Amino acid sequence: MSSLLIVDDDASIREVLIDLFCQDYSCFETETAEAALQLLENEHIDVVLTDISMPGMSGLELLGHTRQRWPGTEVIMMSGIRDDEYAGGLMRMGAFDYMAKPFDLADITQSVARATGKSHHLPQTETIQVSSKAHQEVPEAQPMEVFSSILDKAFPLHELLEMCQRNQMTGYMKLSWDHTTIERARSMEMFMGAGGDFTLALESRTASIYVRDGLMIDAVVGESEKSLYWTDAEEALTMLVRLATFVSVGVCATGYVVSSTRRLPRLSVSNNAGKFLNIVAKDEEERDADDDGFDFERSPSAPGEITNDIYSEAMFTNNPDFDESLMPFLV
Repeated sequence: MSSLLIVDDDASIREVLIDLFCQDYSCFETETAEAALQLLENEHIDVVLTDISMPGMSGLELLGHTRQRWPGTEVIMMSGIRDDEYAGGLMRMGAFDYMAKPFDLADITQSVARATGKSHHLPQTETIQVSSKAHQEVPEAQPMEVFSSILDKAFPLHELLEMCQRNQMTGYMKLSWDHTTIERARSMEMFMGAGGDFTLALESRTASIYVRDGLMIDAVVGESEKSLYWTDAEEALTMLVRLATFVSVGVCATGYVVSSTRRLPRLSVSNNAGKFLNIVAKDEEERDADDDGFDFERSPSAPGEITNDIYSEAMFTNNPDFDESLMPFLV
């Protein structure tokens, strides 16, 4: 009998799915991704059916761990987001299928059936063993995609950076944006008069944030090595935080893990969220100090406001990179 692990912090959803599958599958359930990883260590699981948004580790992180360590286990993602581009990103990351809530029970039954049929043709391994040849000198480790997000529809940038830190990720985050991002940025006073380097960097539509052991070590925007946003990592990171926070639309982020990196650190960061929020707070301070004021548009639905349910005060606790004197500008 095939085995199925259901991961969701909503007990009612777990109960419905257990009732649906218990006759045909050996079913397991957990309410957190952390507990799911512990169970995967000890049980042979053919298919993981997981929610994405959960307290603590997300389903997105669980997908990445599962694809790395148990490649014979298929993962079906569940979420309330109905977006074809978002679903496509999850499939490119290695998800077998994506089910948007509320889902049809017949659809999810068929999806699990297809996944168990496929998983039986793949070898089940507890972990990916590294060949001795991997210790030979190589220019750079081969990257592996572990997450993808449309920032204004799913996980925002600060949450992705926190996720990188929690998992002590070594690799990089590739950011890209489209014409909607460029048009919105050009219409905002905060970006007006930023200069030619900013215009070229914005029109390049690409950037990277590099992390080692979970912490940001470098950032570049664009492709011109002479640009300010290439030579100055602080300026590059500030630009990316502003695009992700104040523009938001059209920005996508994809994370890649490597076993090691030789990139030299140009950023000194002890907490990703603290660094991110410090940049946001300083922009708020500058806006309030300016008699004329910039029009910091946050989103189409909430102009001029950063809400506490996005950047809660709790996020600032014990963040050594955050200047607590700036807190009044965020509440």
